[in-house]
Amino acid sequence: MDANNDQKTVLSVGMMCLDIVTVCRSYPEEDTDQRVLDYYWQRGGNASTTSTVLAMLGERSEFVGAMATDIESNFLRDNLKSYGVKCDNAMVCESDIKTPVSMVIINQSNGSRTILHCAKNLPEVSFSHFQTLDLSQYKWIHIEARPAPDSYSQIMRSIVEHNETVSEKITISLELEKPRRPELDTLMQYADVVFISKEKADDERLFSKEDVVRTYIKKCKAGAVVICAWGDQGAAALSSKDGVLCTSPVFPPETLVDTLGAGDTFNAATVFGLCQGQSLQGAITLGCKVAGAKCGMKGNNGLKDMKWD
Repeated sequence: MDANNDQKTVLSVGMMCLDIVTVCRSYPEEDTDQRVLDYYWQRGGNASTTSTVLAMLGERSEFVGAMATDIESNFLRDNLKSYGVKCDNAMVCESDIKTPVSMVIINQSNGSRTILHCAKNLPEVSFSHFQTLDLSQYKWIHIEARPAPDSYSQIMRSIVEHNETVSEKITISLELEKPRRPELDTLMQYADVVFISKEKADDERLFSKEDVVRTYIKKCKAGAVVICAWGDQGAAALSSKDGVLCTSPVFPPETLVDTLGAGDTFNAATVFGLCQGQSLQGAITLGCKVAGAKCGMKGNNGLKDMKWD
């Protein structure tokens, strides 16, 4: 890797929210009263989690998204900085804007997570705010596709235009997670790397990770890479440069503890691997290893103490 590029930052653009997590012995039945095993606040949101895992793996990491000024946002900002993730360029909103909150139920018996999300009134990051960033500071920009296609299209197009004027290009990755958002598929035209979720694939009646990457590579620009993680079936990736299909098995923990954020962890570890010059095969294998380890622990704090071969 170029030494100058190694000093640059990986930027994650998207949402940050507060997760209020409740750990139950088993999933609660409706209209019952029961004690829970644990309860805690943690920071959530796809781009937010991705930026954290990147920092724990050793990348210079930054998060940009909209942030409120309420009590919840103060907790989130302090927590983000505690991991060494820069957030000084976040889009700070007016005082009547509220932080989105997710109520998360973790079933200890099988590690499943059920998310009840309250979006509140936090806006999406605007293109005008993104224009205030100095793009020369970044080597990779990861975009969490959010329901603001016009703004995100302008953001991604501006990165492409920046790349046309410089020798050290910024790699653009895009996460398409939510189903029933076909308008966001247009963003693929700007991305070098596209992550497609199993949830989105299921909605489009694609029934394997291999089918997903083969289908979506046809929708991307020349030279792009498509990656799909498929839960306990591992992950697949396909590059239009060589047409070689790569797959990785899953690496499950001894005990399944918490799957919340496993997908974001996979994305971050895969981006990290590619930033470090690993092959596509090596990067998705690393992604599966790190995501598997995350599923064996509460949250993801333990990742920073682990070594990855």
